[in-house]
Amino acid sequence: MNAGLCTNSPDAPMLARLLLLFALPVSLSSCRATDPQSASAREPPATTILQARAFPGASLADRISAAISALPSAGGIVDASDFGGLERVARTIVVGSATQPVELRLGNTTFVGIAIPFHLRGQSKLVGNGRTLITQDSAANLPSLISAQDVDRCEMTGVIVDGNRSGNTAAGTGISLTGARSCRLHHLVVRNTVGRFHPGIAFFGPDNRDNTIDHTSIEDIGTLQDYADGIYVSGSGNLVTHNRIRGATDFAIVAEICSACVVSDNIIEASAAGIAVGSGISGYQAAANVVEGNTISGGNTTTWGVITIYRTNGASPVSTIVRGNVIRDVALGHGIFVNGATQVSLDGNLLRNIGAEHASYGIYIKDSEDVTLHDGGIDQTGSFGIGIGNSGSIRIDGVMVTDAGRSGNGAAGIGLDVSAARSSSVSITRVTVFDRNPRPDDKRMPWCIDFGQGGTTDGVLLADILFDDGVNAVGCRDGNVNFQGATRVTSREE
Repeated sequence: MNAGLCTNSPDAPMLARLLLLFALPVSLSSCRATDPQSASAREPPATTILQARAFPGASLADRISAAISALPSAGGIVDASDFGGLERVARTIVVGSATQPVELRLGNTTFVGIAIPFHLRGQSKLVGNGRTLITQDSAANLPSLISAQDVDRCEMTGVIVDGNRSGNTAAGTGISLTGARSCRLHHLVVRNTVGRFHPGIAFFGPDNRDNTIDHTSIEDIGTLQDYADGIYVSGSGNLVTHNRIRGATDFAIVAEICSACVVSDNIIEASAAGIAVGSGISGYQAAANVVEGNTISGGNTTTWGVITIYRTNGASPVSTIVRGNVIRDVALGHGIFVNGATQVSLDGNLLRNIGAEHASYGIYIKDSEDVTLHDGGIDQTGSFGIGIGNSGSIRIDGVMVTDAGRSGNGAAGIGLDVSAARSSSVSITRVTVFDRNPRPDDKRMPWCIDFGQGGTTDGVLLADILFDDGVNAVGCRDGNVNFQGATRVTSREE
């Protein structure tokens, strides 16, 4: 009997002992390799790992650069994680190339840049240990501290980026990328940058796609005089999720000329504004973007909203979903501002205490078409809970609006046409609107729904509206609806 045992099998010694135990005949000479490839050919090539300490150089930066240069053309890993202390970087450390992927591992080192400390190319990675600090020298005035260009599947993680704002005056970004594809930035800290319109993290240009920024802390970006966004992304398919942003002096997150981008589950605090999605560059259009599940507290913007869907240049943004966000305790500014957009769905958002001492709206829809507000609640706004201005095909359904006009400006729960222009085709159904004050004479909302704002609204449907809070017979001071300025009205109000 031929058991077919081959000596190049990893189980050969064990099988041989079993066959001898049971006295089975074995013909080892008849063995033939059945796999056309050898074991070594089947295994992936080993990754080259070089220790920066093994290379000569007057500084750690020189050792790292020498180790990167010594890697084979297939790339590899340079490990400098066993270094600590302070390291001045007078010449940028270039990590990788278009054809050579490099992973650089860093430890408890503070890199102080006189030049931009790190620049990534190709499929490269910058991996700190969570205590790696990258900053700039006073008066260095660097445009960024980490830059990347023409990168695919790059990664940055475990690094603290500090812009040393007190020691520098020129516009500067913490991390700057152009032409980035399928890169991931995660578990980073970016803080204390100079600003001047330069965000904490920025993906510049239209050629970025499918990048992710997640689990990152953005803190103290710019100043009120030199303001800047926390995170700026452009391009297609980008994801900004599960980040914490505090102290951005412009928007915390901007997704400009994006298509199919998602901004979700971020926590934003004490920033001038929260999230902006739109078209701001001629020749480009934002489309099919989603803003979902973000929690935003605070805000102080004189002209925009805490969440803004906008057009300032280029084509109107289309097909935008704003869903399940929480906005609260805004000092000044609208809760949600839809300005110059088309096909917008506002679904299940909760807003409370929005600019109560100023003329701030809960939701303001201006110069826009085909906008749907569905479910959610708006409570305690300085001006209108919902304001419609110079817009058409607006549907408001299932929303609760309470205690608008807290600033005493005579605003209603829902106001049309608030821009003293013309709106058309407005449907308001299954809405609850009232002022909670139990004394009718003390209610600050004169009307629950007011069409008399100086403009006209043509084509109106009112149906299944509740103006009673269950305590007071009249939900607003002067009445339920002021129809002045409305034409072609179909009303089935309750």
